[in-house]
Amino acid sequence: MNRIVLSYAAVLLTLPDLTDAVPKAKRAFTACPALADALSNPTIPEAEKFAVIERVFPRPLWSFLKTVCRNQQIGSILDIFDEYEVQLRQCRACAHAVLEYVTPLTQEQVSAMKAMVCTKTGKSEVELDLKQNTALLGGFILHIGDQTYDRSMRSTLKAMRNSLTRR
Repeated sequence: MNRIVLSYAAVLLTLPDLTDAVPKAKRAFTACPALADALSNPTIPEAEKFAVIERVFPRPLWSFLKTVCRNQQIGSILDIFDEYEVQLRQCRACAHAVLEYVTPLTQEQVSAMKAMVCTKTGKSEVELDLKQNTALLGGFILHIGDQTYDRSMRSTLKAMRNSLTRR
């Protein structure tokens, strides 16, 4: 990871009251990529950029975003927010996993997946991102760091097809 991104993410960790602020800002930048373009545009006066920051983003991020903008690093803001989330999870001894599924999960299934992630990682807490993926046909794929547990119908059918074609 870029040293600058790591440094800005570490600074974010020191700021108070960011529980909702970072996810809201991340959603704003993701929903409107032109926002980062405008804030990094050298032809737009700094005062106008700062006014946009104060109108669009939560107050706890104003000073931080102005500094990132002033230092011409706003193009890396999504990477900074992602790294902040990684560092925050590390501080909280929290694991992160992504679960791809076909049909909506029950609360019991989500709890079972979280328990499995805790067991695999040795962490006491899990942040589980759920992503629906109908291409799996059934089952699930669980990503924990660089490990993948593929229990999908798609991969089962592919394995069967490969097995039959080898004979």
